[in-house]
Amino acid sequence: MSYTKLEQETIINFNEAEKTANIYTYNQKLRRQLETLISDRPGEIEFKSANSGAVTYNIPKSWVKIRPPRVLSEAQKKVLARINPNVNI
Repeated sequence: MSYTKLEQETIINFNEAEKTANIYTYNQKLRRQLETLISDRPGEIEFKSANSGAVTYNIPKSWVKIRPPRVLSEAQKKVLARINPNVNI
């Protein structure tokens, strides 16, 4: 069965009582990252299941972060533009 992009969700679920978070995702980039982590850090991440193109993993809850993009000042932008003129800031 083929799902639309709207139906291909990523769900991160955790509670206050447990030390792990559950990740259910269709996202290919995240799936590759989780697959790499499971081989690089055995015992810290657990593969749970694969179903219709989605995968489920358990990871340490402390790995769940929200990282907004850095806000650069005009001076910082000028310095970065001088260092690498090919980057669009």
